[in-house]
Amino acid sequence: MIEAVVFDLDGTLLNTLDDIRDVVNGVLRLNGMSEKSTDEVKSAVGRGVEELVRKLIPADRAAADFIVTISDQIRTTYLEESTVKTRPYPGIPELLNSLKEMGMPMAVLTNKPQDSADRAVNHYFNDIPFLAVSGVSHGGPMKPSIEAVIPVLEKLGTLSENTMMVGDSDIDMDTAVNAGMLAAGVSWGFRDVTLLKNHGAHHIINHPKEIIELLGSGLTSEHFVCLLI
Repeated sequence: MIEAVVFDLDGTLLNTLDDIRDVVNGVLRLNGMSEKSTDEVKSAVGRGVEELVRKLIPADRAAADFIVTISDQIRTTYLEESTVKTRPYPGIPELLNSLKEMGMPMAVLTNKPQDSADRAVNHYFNDIPFLAVSGVSHGGPMKPSIEAVIPVLEKLGTLSENTMMVGDSDIDMDTAVNAGMLAAGVSWGFRDVTLLKNHGAHHIINHPKEIIELLGSGLTSEHFVCLLI
């Protein structure tokens, strides 16, 4: 039986793309670089700020120290301006409240900086009793490493095979597969459904209420492995 649910944050619980784009473009302008489109920023998010910067800045400016400088500027600015356009996806507040009423243990696992993750969860979901909100600290492990998952599972008090990972990216699906969790990909986020399937998604969720339906069906790890998608 599924005993706990771990959620990704950006692209899964929150549509953060417009705020990320605006912050990134503000920093790029400040440093004499051209702005990026929403799609360009969308394709670059998910593997931490430094990787986002590497994908977006010109190759001739991609020296290691410059990447650190730009990344730090993005972190600082985003922490101040991250709740301007960001909103929960439709159905997410209702889903989280239903899981809360069920007494389902929940956690957030994201490659967002820890300070920004804490702020986002406190701002948008302050009444949801997440047992862990795990972002990235300097030098700490990131998804899809299993080292990023272990502390979250410990706080949830569940085994990986009894835990559902809900996310919108290949990184989330890789994380679930690496840790032996049940991988549920969402169709409303930042990545294509085909990519999620190719990275091991056991099931595709098209609306948040379907998560409640899955949990109510008495889903087990054996059922999950056998799902046809």
